Amino acid sequence: MTGPTILAIEGPPGAGKTTLLGALVPALLDRALFFPEPNIKARPVGSTRPQITTASETLWYLRQEKCRAQALRRTGSTAQHADPLTDAHMVVCDRNHLGVLAYTWAARRSDGLPYAKAVAYYQRHIAPLYTEADQRTVILQVSAGASLERRGGLPSHPRWRQWYDRGLLERLAEFYIDKAPALCPHPPLIIQTDPLTPETVLSLVAEELSTHGATLHVTPTAAPPQPAVDDRFTDQHAALGGTAALGEPITAAFAYRGGLMQMFQLASLFRSDGHTRLWDPYQVLESHTADLHEHRLMGVPS
Repeated sequence: MTGPTILAIEGPPGAGKTTLLGALVPALLDRALFFPEPNIKARPVGSTRPQITTASETLWYLRQEKCRAQALRRTGSTAQHADPLTDAHMVVCDRNHLGVLAYTWAARRSDGLPYAKAVAYYQRHIAPLYTEADQRTVILQVSAGASLERRGGLPSHPRWRQWYDRGLLERLAEFYIDKAPALCPHPPLIIQTDPLTPETVLSLVAEELSTHGATLHVTPTAAPPQPAVDDRFTDQHAALGGTAALGEPITAAFAYRGGLMQMFQLASLFRSDGHTRLWDPYQVLESHTADLHEHRLMGVPS
């Protein structure tokens, strides 16, 4: 296997995925490269959004997974044991291909991409890219009742109404139990979170990380309840659509990879050199790969 361990956190709404990531990423800091969940709705307010169908939106998300797999494979193929990304030990992903496949299977939209075609796309275009990668998946499971109770029973914005449909939540849980394990490159770690505290879930995942050489050198704590949007991010947060597009904040701002980052439910904002933008981990990968090639051309050990 080449490159760092890739850890994807998956599960239905209310399982604790966002809370876990909000504690895990600030604890790992630069020892991990974080990939937020792809967000098709994060775009400047007033910009024209192309008319898309449910089927084309599914394809968009599948293609994002393919792009990430390709980028990580390229980086892994150029990696040396002492290069900066390998030293990070871990790539942490808010969802992987399971998220879009779960929704396709559970939503059963009449205008959606057939589930069999979505799986075929994954098997043909994404799975082969991970054959040499150490990709690990943690699936946080939750019952529909616990999911609704944890999230207050009502959506904070009309856009999220479907995620409070009990039937959809039950089908998502069924997918993650019955279908997801066969779609993982390695057997996933499945954690039933109904009886567990966020701190217990975090400790179980920390144990999983330690088996892959990514020991947490600090004791992470559960994410604080509902932090505010940091003043340094408020303008960009509003410009990108605010809570309706990015979701609620899940961390306070913290130092990360030479800048300042604040994580939201559906994206992360990053500020460096006086500029604020959506966090883009691909820029780290591109810079990393370019540096490796430059070192090799100059005959400098990586």
